[in-house]
Amino acid sequence: MWRLHLRRSFLLALALLCLGGALLAGPPPIASRSEADLRTFYQRSCIGCHGPDGAAKDPDGKALRGRDLTELGGPHGPSDQRLVKTIQGGVFFGLSMPAYRQDLTEEETLRLVRTILRKARRGEPIQGAAELSTSAR
Repeated sequence: MWRLHLRRSFLLALALLCLGGALLAGPPPIASRSEADLRTFYQRSCIGCHGPDGAAKDPDGKALRGRDLTELGGPHGPSDQRLVKTIQGGVFFGLSMPAYRQDLTEEETLRLVRTILRKARRGEPIQGAAELSTSAR
């Protein structure tokens, strides 16, 4: 009798351990977005304040006080990690700039900063996936 009770307890503990491990592992990883997807994200989410080229010089960018992304370089510019933190967390409780932590992972945000925003040039629009595919033809 005690062996049956011990066996059931062991099986229950093993099941709980497996279930707990699955819960701690979280959801399966989502495939990371491509650079073209990140460019499309910029077009959809950032262009309103930062403008098509990132310079924030159009009327909406000036009115909303969007940061000029073409001036991120240099020794006095913000670090990549600071930009990631700003994009992930937003500015002024999301009132000046919304937080995008629900839309982009930290890795994707870092890639957005390094491969797109750091390379933004005044007068050269940051193209989305659709524009890249038509310009490649």
